[in-house]
Amino acid sequence: MVATAFPAASEAALWAFRAGGSAIDAAVAAAWALAVCEPGASGLGGQTVALVRLASGRTLAVDGHSRAPAAASKLSVRRVEQRLGYRACTVPTTPAVLAALQRRHCRLPLATLLEPAIRLAAGGYRLTPLQHRQLRWCEAGLLATPAASRFRQRSGRLYAAGDVFRQPRLADALRRIARHDTDDFYRGAIAQAIAGDMRARGGLLDEADLAAVREPDEREPVTVGYRGRRVLTVPPPGGGIELLLALKLLERLGPDGAPDAAASWSARLADVVHTTFAERERQPAHPDDWAPALGDRLLGDERAVELAGRLSAARPVAAGAGREEPGETTHLCTADAEGNVVSLTQSIQSLFGAKVANDRYGFLYNNYLTTCPRRPHRYRLDGRCRARSNAAPALVLAPEGGSMRPALVLGAAGSRRIVSSMLHVVTGVLDRRLELGDALAGPRVHARLSGRVWVERPAATAELSRELAQRFVAVDIRPRHSYDMGAVQAIEIQADGSMVGAADPRRDGTALALDRGAPTCSGRTG
Repeated sequence: MVATAFPAASEAALWAFRAGGSAIDAAVAAAWALAVCEPGASGLGGQTVALVRLASGRTLAVDGHSRAPAAASKLSVRRVEQRLGYRACTVPTTPAVLAALQRRHCRLPLATLLEPAIRLAAGGYRLTPLQHRQLRWCEAGLLATPAASRFRQRSGRLYAAGDVFRQPRLADALRRIARHDTDDFYRGAIAQAIAGDMRARGGLLDEADLAAVREPDEREPVTVGYRGRRVLTVPPPGGGIELLLALKLLERLGPDGAPDAAASWSARLADVVHTTFAERERQPAHPDDWAPALGDRLLGDERAVELAGRLSAARPVAAGAGREEPGETTHLCTADAEGNVVSLTQSIQSLFGAKVANDRYGFLYNNYLTTCPRRPHRYRLDGRCRARSNAAPALVLAPEGGSMRPALVLGAAGSRRIVSSMLHVVTGVLDRRLELGDALAGPRVHARLSGRVWVERPAATAELSRELAQRFVAVDIRPRHSYDMGAVQAIEIQADGSMVGAADPRRDGTALALDRGAPTCSGRTG
């Protein structure tokens, strides 16, 4: 089973399954494909993190969070340059992560797993209406840089929905990686093209930054119990801590199962999301400090009791700073009958990243320096500083006999809405006992640090608005299935081994299944 944010990537995963690959092969093939067919969300110039459950029962958090170039500082990077242009990017990790997953855990060679992505780049794919809207949303930023040319036809018109979008230069880069492995990206011809591009355009990333990239660490996931299950996700600097703390608060605040009133449940989720992110600002967890003792303190019962007590007091939240960008990033999930499961998130940060592309090979650079505060902060902007992330690929284990089995694998795109959207799905499936597709499609709420709450229709009832108004500064009504509310991909695995996959209807995602004993595949779109 596979669920990704784009149909062509889901097909790439099925292609890997048909070629004899495992869920890990399928995830790697799909991730390379997403780097081609979702250029606004991910690509070779971005970063990738993953949670991998092996058939042996071991779960690994693959840490592909990126770092700033060595020359980055408040003096070398102006505030506006953290968001847009060649100085906004951190050192890409996506090629290193995908190649490491292939070397360590895949059955198929790297060149084979790259074939679908190369075909998509060389032969093209048809843009969706959403992708055309994304180009329109970012047209001004793209026009301000040389990157705009790759999204315009010879006539000067932006590619429209239904147009075939070909990327021959990106295909060249992927072919080089297939022949020379990712060493070419970090120490070979592609590395030279990146460094030369940066020098010519005033960027900071150089050959030494690229050569310093090593294979990603495989770290222990962070985990908490939730209503008899166990939830695993990635440690800092990802968003896993926020997801787990939110679940602990929900468990502490109410009985097993959702309250009868939908408005009360939505209001509770809003409270928990706001509190969770406020705590992240107050006590940011950093990987250099990470240890089991810190995890116990951040996710322990004592802290949950304290925060739940604050929430139960129902004091109004204060207005604060909390600018949040619309949703971006991409996510995929795969699972196979042997017990291999992958939840993988990759991104170039903002929509179309830094809005600049590599001249020779066409891929966009990320703008992850925008996540590094200029003020004194654990993630403050500096040379080799770590980029912060909201990525929280997750796995829910259910008890079976004397052990635990994978029951739900999921992740999301959408900046801070990653955590709030995943909360809706996890609690929808486990507490409200919704079908997986219904849990993804249901209306959501998201509380921002500014004190404003986004509420999707049809959840935006008068009753919920009154309840939220008692706590929050303002309630903003969003349309049904709003792009801004994030997008979840998920697979549910039943006790008998059967699977259900679903893709979020807020984006272009598709879930597909392959029965190795049958000649055809079946699929379900969110």
